[in-house]
Amino acid sequence: MSELARMAGVDISTVSRALSDSPRVKPETKKYILEVAASTGYVINTSARSLRRQTSEAIGLVIPLRPESGQTISDPFFLEMIAAVGNAASDAGYDLIVNMPKEKEKIAEKRLLEAGRADGLIVIGQAGLSARLHDLGPLRDRVVVWGGKTDEDEYTLVGSDNREGGRLAAEHLLSLGRRRILFVGNMELPEVLLRYSGLQDAYRVMGLQHPSELVLGLDFGAQNAFEKSLEFIDSGKQFDAIFAASDVLAIAALHAVNARGMSVPQDVAIVGYDNISHSTMVVPHLTTIDQSIKEGGEIMVDLLLRKLAGEEVHSQVTPTRLVVRQSTVAAS
Repeated sequence: MSELARMAGVDISTVSRALSDSPRVKPETKKYILEVAASTGYVINTSARSLRRQTSEAIGLVIPLRPESGQTISDPFFLEMIAAVGNAASDAGYDLIVNMPKEKEKIAEKRLLEAGRADGLIVIGQAGLSARLHDLGPLRDRVVVWGGKTDEDEYTLVGSDNREGGRLAAEHLLSLGRRRILFVGNMELPEVLLRYSGLQDAYRVMGLQHPSELVLGLDFGAQNAFEKSLEFIDSGKQFDAIFAASDVLAIAALHAVNARGMSVPQDVAIVGYDNISHSTMVVPHLTTIDQSIKEGGEIMVDLLLRKLAGEEVHSQVTPTRLVVRQSTVAAS
């Protein structure tokens, strides 16, 4: 930087301000310094700068993958969430570190924070993590979680109104004359349980009770969902609609219904959850609950950076709306 200052004929402080895009440097001076820096191949030593500023200038994105679920990082929901968080972090001048702990006893969150690899963390999902997140203690001030709001949460949460989303999905199917709705999803996960509770709410409003035998407890892995859906169809239990806790599960169920010679949406109407881009790439296009993944990523980054700056923040709910497409029609 001293050499750059000598070449540009300015003070080293002016070079420092110009490189950090400070408004205290005249635009023409800043432009000249940047041209000199570019001509010499000068780049900022980010490790040294981070050490000086006591910041890694990075955000950690923790995606807990449970091997038994069959879900992988290639899941379209994860890919769209990584894009949403990554773009928002980049806009704020932060790098993104993606971490995928597979072992419950491996405390990835503490390691990333205490080792200084990330200034703060965004954790996608609460499956099996609630106790670990509570155990972070003061480190929770550097964490934001994507998930479903419960009464026991002591950390900052961002996510859709899962119960409302479940109600919207079931209300739509019931309004079409569908009465035997198969619910697909693992209710050990807080978000999924809330979505099923919303379905039950819609039934109760109509003076009905959801048939307990029409629940297929499945994790988010697509291949397993396809195979288990086939088994359920072959069991002979009657249903005229499916509400799946994710679009991936809904698409797997759609393929299973087709494989058994039934028609979507005439025989079976299907609603998913997430509104991933793949939901418009299947035939028929999938009716789904949009939980605003892109906006959710932006909110999480904003809340995390505000927490790191010492501000008090609160959990937020992303817009939750029903998107009606071709996979649902009125019962014949």
